[in-house]
Amino acid sequence: MTIHVRQLERGAEAEFVTGLEWLFAPPGGRPGDWDRDRAVERTAQLLAHEDVALFAARSGEGQLVGVASVYVDILSVRFGRRASIEDLAVHPGWRSRGVGSSLLTVARAWAHEHGADYVFLESGLARTEAHRFYLREGATHAAAAFRWTSVR
Repeated sequence: MTIHVRQLERGAEAEFVTGLEWLFAPPGGRPGDWDRDRAVERTAQLLAHEDVALFAARSGEGQLVGVASVYVDILSVRFGRRASIEDLAVHPGWRSRGVGSSLLTVARAWAHEHGADYVFLESGLARTEAHRFYLREGATHAAAAFRWTSVR
């Protein structure tokens, strides 16, 4: 099966957001404050930054089957330059068919080409299948993540 991954450019904002919405399928869920229009606007802002790359995976027939985003974000005193894979979403009907692996490979390569010493990925606790996938792809389970959200 052929999967083609390409870096997205301006004009592909809605396409990327469509892929992100696959993260809402079980075991995920739609964030309470999700606003598709706001997500498209944020995607447009990201596409203007040189330290961010958004990728789309397509089937051999041209169907959008996955998306990923990677950010070169902080310089850690202990670990060096970090890149974060913030989003890695695969169409539910295309999971376990090489799409995630293709996106992960391209995102990690882009991060290292842009100066990252290591790549970080945070995944929801309920995504046990994704966790097994990341471990198969050579990741180490390195930390627990904690989050504070702003009060509006």
